Amino acid sequence: MNSSVILADSFGRAAARYRAHARVQATLADWTAEWLPAGRTGRALEVGAGSGLFTERLLPWSGALVATDVSPAMCAEGRRHLPEVTWLASAVEHPPAGPWDYVFTSSMLQWVRDPVAALAACRAVLAPGGSIVAGLFAAPTLPQWAEAAGAAPLEWRTPAQWLAALEQAGWRVVRSAARTEEIEFGSGRELAHSLHAVGAAPARRLTVSRLREILRQYDERNRSPGGVRSTWTFFRFEATA
Repeated sequence: MNSSVILADSFGRAAARYRAHARVQATLADWTAEWLPAGRTGRALEVGAGSGLFTERLLPWSGALVATDVSPAMCAEGRRHLPEVTWLASAVEHPPAGPWDYVFTSSMLQWVRDPVAALAACRAVLAPGGSIVAGLFAAPTLPQWAEAAGAAPLEWRTPAQWLAALEQAGWRVVRSAARTEEIEFGSGRELAHSLHAVGAAPARRLTVSRLREILRQYDERNRSPGGVRSTWTFFRFEATA
């Protein structure tokens, strides 16, 4: 089973509950939305839209607005919440043909196996002078989990690696920024449940006993006034074709 199918299945199972648990993703979406164009007009494509968390921040939009996601279930949920938007099931590596004036994405690119290929695919469907505005999770993210588990839950890439991928894909970066967020959860178990509830746990690699031990260590090492702390690195960029 390829990675796109695994991700579609994982996020599809989470579609109905995604919004209720996407607290960190909503924070990133708000920060990324600060760089949206002042004039919300033109032909726009959102890739990895999920159930429409970032899509909401694009509205009202004047012109064609198409939101895509690899999960048909996520698209169905997005269509239910935002019927004024056109929803299509497709992977970022195979976006619908443009030409698009804008490509937008939030909380998705960290999942791609080949950043250069994904970014090049987005660039290929842009109109001349078109641009991309994106937000994603970068390294270091959840270092506390890596410390407790002995491995990171995902192969996070640094902002520098993302900038290099943009250059290799033929983009010209207009601006970029990184930001570290300390976000509290009630416990390590609550953090793990949040990740699972948004579909961000596509492969089950841990036994129940091993997971319990990781959560115990996480709680012991990362206590905070509100429960336990978690560190996230946000990265956003704007680039032109």
